[in-house]
Amino acid sequence: MLFAILSRIHSLALLLVLTFLSAAIVGAAKTGFVPDHSRYGAAEFQNNKGGSRFIVSVFPNPSGKRILLLDNAATDPVLAATVPREIVNKLYNALIRKGLTVIRSDGMPLDGIEGKFDAAVLVYPSEGYVNADFTKLATRLEAKVLFDYCAGWSSANADAAGLMHMNFARTYWPHWLDPEMRQFVEYLQKATAASDGILWVPSEALSTTAARARWFLALNYYLAPRRFYLYKPKEGASFLTEYFQWVKDYNETRPYENQERMKNHPRALSKLTKMNTVRTLNEEELQIAADRDVQWILFWRHQADFRICDFELVDIETVRGWK
Repeated sequence: MLFAILSRIHSLALLLVLTFLSAAIVGAAKTGFVPDHSRYGAAEFQNNKGGSRFIVSVFPNPSGKRILLLDNAATDPVLAATVPREIVNKLYNALIRKGLTVIRSDGMPLDGIEGKFDAAVLVYPSEGYVNADFTKLATRLEAKVLFDYCAGWSSANADAAGLMHMNFARTYWPHWLDPEMRQFVEYLQKATAASDGILWVPSEALSTTAARARWFLALNYYLAPRRFYLYKPKEGASFLTEYFQWVKDYNETRPYENQERMKNHPRALSKLTKMNTVRTLNEEELQIAADRDVQWILFWRHQADFRICDFELVDIETVRGWK
């Protein structure tokens, strides 16, 4: 059977984790530890070539697109997570060569920058840029896309304004400090009963082997005792070599192939209707849901950064009705 209950697979490992966690908490309490992002290293953009391909790949025809590059002036202080100027220059020049128009902010406040754009790119996490009025910014972005090279923007706030937020910076703080994940956990706690079974179904191919993308591990902990079911959970929850093989195996199996994307299904949290993750299930997935007494299907897109637009919870009766 391709799916098994995730919580049972983790029961032994959880005891080991809790042992070390308890010791860590006791030690942290003695030193006055307060969980906060500032306790960890600043986010880091690690593409030394500038990462222009991330932006260009979003547009079928990038030539002529207008990009707002939110950077700092040469005299501005260099903040934590600021993308180095030499890399920003590479990004700027690469986009120009590919036919895009790039407007650099040079630290100017957003309200002082005139015109409309197709997308905005954050390379300088100043307070004014990070706390931008996304609703106002959305009216100025034709493509409704935000490229974040500093991990400075809130994907939940961007989503609420109808903006797709894409983070390309590496973050060093742990899963449990992710605000979007905690928001989604609170939603699932209210939407589901403690005795419910939830089948995790990828909406498409697994697009990354980043270990951080295994959000089912964190959610399994926070939503216990709910029963989580996952494709080959032993491999998916194991060491990196087994996890890499798990990604490869799923993509080669292609359970999502020939399934219909239910783009018009209403979204519970996300405002990004075009990013809907729901799809019909194949016969094996439907049978697994029946055999395991599953009440919910959790469709998800496998990404290292947690975004509520990548998750959608749908009751099993609704999913069965799509066939």
